[in-house]
Formats: sequence, C-alpha cells, structure tokens
Amino acid sequence: MATIRQGVMKDCKDLLEVYQGTRWFHRVRDGGYTTLEHVKDEHRGAAFERWGWLVAEERDKVVGEIVFRLEKNPISGRVGIIRNLDIDVRNQKTTIGTKLTRAAEDVLRKKRVVRVVATTPPAAYNYWMKVQYFARGSILNIHLPRTKMPAKKTTKVKTVLLKEVTKLPKSMRFSHIAYPGSLAELAARVISGEAPGRLMEFFSNDRLIGVGVVTKEDAKTALFVADVTKKGLQYADVIISRTASASSAWSSKTVRSVIPKDQLVVFNSLVKWKSETSTDIPVTRLL
Repeated sequence: MATIRQGVMKDCKDLLEVYQGTRWFHRVRDGGYTTLEHVKDEHRGAAFERWGWLVAEERDKVVGEIVFRLEKNPISGRVGIIRNLDIDVRNQKTTIGTKLTRAAEDVLRKKRVVRVVATTPPAAYNYWMKVQYFARGSILNIHLPRTKMPAKKTTKVKTVLLKEVTKLPKSMRFSHIAYPGSLAELAARVISGEAPGRLMEFFSNDRLIGVGVVTKEDAKTALFVADVTKKGLQYADVIISRTASASSAWSSKTVRSVIPKDQLVVFNSLVKWKSETSTDIPVTRLL
C-alpha cells in the first residue's frame, strides 16, 4: 500500500531512478537525468517556488511524485496546474498515479481552485481520461522571423525591464491569453540563470496591464511568453510586439511561443503568425 506524503529533498535519490524510466527522452535531447544533482535541481530555486510536491512511498521507497500549483485567471478564477506526474515504470499499472492526482486535487480544492489543467503527450492521454481529465482545445506552436515583427509605438504603454530578480514576481503568477503555467515556467528559467533572458512589466496610467518574458533558446531562436490583464487586453498587440522584439538583444532570427489555440486571434491582431498544432494535449477537470 502506497503512502502519499509531502516530498523532501532526500526523496530525490529514489526519484533519480524514477526519472530514468519516465524521462528517457531528456537523456537523448540534452543529457537528461544522470546524476542526483540533476533531480535536485528540479526541486529547488525559482523554478520550484510555490509548487506543491507530493510523493508516493511504498516499502520505504519513493515510487512516484506529482508537482502542482495554482495561478489566477481573470476569467475562470483560480486554476490548478499539474506540472508533472512521474510514476516508476514498474508501478504504472497500479493505482499510485490516481492516488497522487486525487491528493493534489484535495490540496488545490482547499485553496478554492475551480479547475485543474495538465498537459499530456498522446501516449498518456488514456490515463488522464481514466481519472476524468478530458481534452479541452489544443496547443499551437507559433513562430515568425524576427525582422517581420511589427513595431507598435505608443506613449500609452510604458515598459519596465525587471533586473536582479531572485524570486518569481507576483505579476507573473497568472494566466490569461498565455498557456497556463507557461509564463511562470519561462520566467523561472531566466531567474535561475538556466537561460539568458529578459523579464518585463507593462503599465498604462501607472496600472499593470501586462507582462512578458523572452529567452535565448539557441543561436537562431528566441522563445517568449506574453500575457495581459483584463484591462490590458486592448494593448495585447503592443505587449506581444515589445516582448518578442526584445530578442534583438541576441540577434535571433526567429521568435516563437506556445499558446492556446483559442487565443490565436489575439496574437494575429499584431501579425499573421505561422502556426502548427502541438502533439501535446491540454486536459482539464472541474473540481
């Protein structure tokens, strides 16, 4: 019988073995999880700030974990986000995954979360359907040559570049037009020094109307996330333009982002983006 409890750093020793079975694709892509420090890095610093962390322990060994948190959405209220659910490959046909998911939901429910979202590859979609998470919409990968990014000049929007940030700013703990969780994730990468980048806040009449993060992904590509408040929706084109254009610091040839498909019309109000549907599936459950 598995016990669900709060995760602690010493659990990373067991999770290294779990990750080597569940995250094998990272080893192919970028060296992945080959040492204990790699796993510990996943559970500390700005990238892990404010996340809930539960583990499943069986016979004095951790065999799975779930990482989750909440963020605010101006339309649907408090939204829970499951960042990852990793179960030892030898236990994936047991109820451990379900127990971890339900335990995370219990925590989020106490925080007055109204719905929970997760992102799953097609191979894991059957699991999420089994625990009553269902596909809602789709995810788009959008991209554009940086030189084709229109400049939106206006004195009504002031850009503030955030410097020497050590914690995730309160302004970046929400989602509206951006994909849930993507803003905080990318900001955390910049804050932790994992990737070079810039964090920006946008104001109109001294009111925060939007935020943006842009990072250098590789020698040719920059990745950005831009989001707006309800008051800032009318300036979405300005905020998207200024965030993406900040990639000029690295002379990036292409800028890209990952967005909900139903927000493409907002991004296309600036310029016609090239887009492809992601194979990942957004799934949702109402609490």
